[in-house]
Amino acid sequence: MTLTMMVEIVVAVLLLVTLGISLVLNRRLGNLRANQEEMRRLIGDFDKALAKARHGMTELKTASATADTAHEERMKQAKTLREELGFMIETADRLADRLAGEASSNRSARQDRTPGERTPMDRVMDRATMERKAEPVARGQAQTPVTPFPPKRPAAGAAPAGDARNFKIEPRSEAERELLMALRQAR
Repeated sequence: MTLTMMVEIVVAVLLLVTLGISLVLNRRLGNLRANQEEMRRLIGDFDKALAKARHGMTELKTASATADTAHEERMKQAKTLREELGFMIETADRLADRLAGEASSNRSARQDRTPGERTPMDRVMDRATMERKAEPVARGQAQTPVTPFPPKRPAAGAAPAGDARNFKIEPRSEAERELLMALRQAR
């Protein structure tokens, strides 16, 4: 074997290896060409999805800005209403205190009057009481008084009746009871 023969054998082996590699490469390129159309379709679908996502993001931003503006407006209205309600509650508390003071002074004035003496307010109150009592009877219902506070009873061995700490709460009128219950519910 001569040197030329060995070189030719090596060249032939290398040509066979190159031929094998080119066949494998040709097969892979064929697969790539076959899948090229599918890749184009896939890239096109991806591009469409990306465009929809961008459009959705812009719509989401505008909707978010609109909702934020509406929320801020509602918050302003709620703050205004809260301030108005606070003012109304303060006013109602002052009126309730004033009414309670006037009611207690009216009770004491009523107790100081002679038994037969009647004021125009007594006549109005009597008429309102009669109407209230007649209403449940007309509907066939018995009227049961609702008192938010039961009258206090003196404890055994309590101080004499003239003591300021030992007092009884007189039954309240319906208007007083409703006012007190409304004030308690407002708190």
